[in-house]
Amino acid sequence: MQDPSESARNPISVAVVTDKLGLGVLLYAYAMLLGATYLFGYWRAFGFDVFPYVSSIDYISAPLNRLLVLVSGPILFALVLFSQADRAASKFVVRLSLYLIFLYALSFAIDFYQAASRFVLSDFHYENEKSVLVISVILFAASCGFTYRLIRHESNVLTCATALILVQLGGSLSAGYSDGKAIFSGAANVFFLDNRDLCESGGVRDWVYLGRFSSKTFFMNTIDKRLCVTDTGSFNLKSRKFAEGL
Repeated sequence: MQDPSESARNPISVAVVTDKLGLGVLLYAYAMLLGATYLFGYWRAFGFDVFPYVSSIDYISAPLNRLLVLVSGPILFALVLFSQADRAASKFVVRLSLYLIFLYALSFAIDFYQAASRFVLSDFHYENEKSVLVISVILFAASCGFTYRLIRHESNVLTCATALILVQLGGSLSAGYSDGKAIFSGAANVFFLDNRDLCESGGVRDWVYLGRFSSKTFFMNTIDKRLCVTDTGSFNLKSRKFAEGL
């Protein structure tokens, strides 16, 4: 156990620990924001508001199939910590930030293209689906503006972080909508509910697994796109590829 008198003699070290703890809380909140952005894009494709059912841990675990979304928070955390640890390394931080922004911009371009293509090819859209694409473009354009400012005028950590955060949020939103729209339109890499009676007694149509949040599990009917919300925690899933021999 640390002697209180020793803490009093080392106020700088205590302040550093406190700052890092505060930064950790801030970055945890940012990771939740990324997850919320992904979920917003994902469920917009189904015209459903899932947030009343979502717990705090669900925001982190929702985009498990999206590596860049998952590592966005830790990357920003490491970047800020590194810049605080060594002020003389600011030029290196700026250069690293530019590489990361380019990487996320490339990821955004791919996800946005897939999202926009699936939107155009879809015969049916829920209200305000287009807003996901519009918000994604606005976030990306704002990131480009801060990146230009970073290159031409300012080279500071705040500008780096702002540009990186905006492009990460835009990419997360596009990725979520792209994934949701792919499932809504009949993606091959989904899972069906094995026991159809769980959602519809005597039903003959398949139900696609959409996700589980808190105590609720969500499925979608493959024909009329109805949603099934159940409290049942025990159920079996089967791969569509296996079931249909795809």
